[in-house]
Amino acid sequence: MWNVPVGVRLVVFHAYPALITLVIVGNAILAAWALAADLRRTRLSAFFWTATLVVVALVALQAAAGILLTFGGGRPRAPLHFLYGILVVAAAAVQFGLRPAGFLRRSVLRDPTRSREPRALALLCLTQAALLARAYTTGAFGR
Repeated sequence: MWNVPVGVRLVVFHAYPALITLVIVGNAILAAWALAADLRRTRLSAFFWTATLVVVALVALQAAAGILLTFGGGRPRAPLHFLYGILVVAAAAVQFGLRPAGFLRRSVLRDPTRSREPRALALLCLTQAALLARAYTTGAFGR
């Protein structure tokens, strides 16, 4: 179908600027949304969790492409990119696990009425946005 080797297509997908921008901005918006909910002392809506799952799914697709590239012999410009990739995947797993009925929710949020769930999610999403930006710069520019 395409005359481009599979490895090149994976690199293009893994480092696609629009997709990277989408997940970074998506996490920043989620952080602002959660911070607003914390300041208003309201719970996070179902739409927030749906948006979180969409962003996490996009991150998972990028991570899968990166893993396939690594197994195919591809290497980033800076080995530090691997560390940031692992941290991004870990943060995405926490985002996924903290959703309602998630595998981390009961152990982290023992009493949801007294916890500051929006604040925790705001910090997590902001951290994820920073990790994604740093992973991109180490992979694309080698710094």
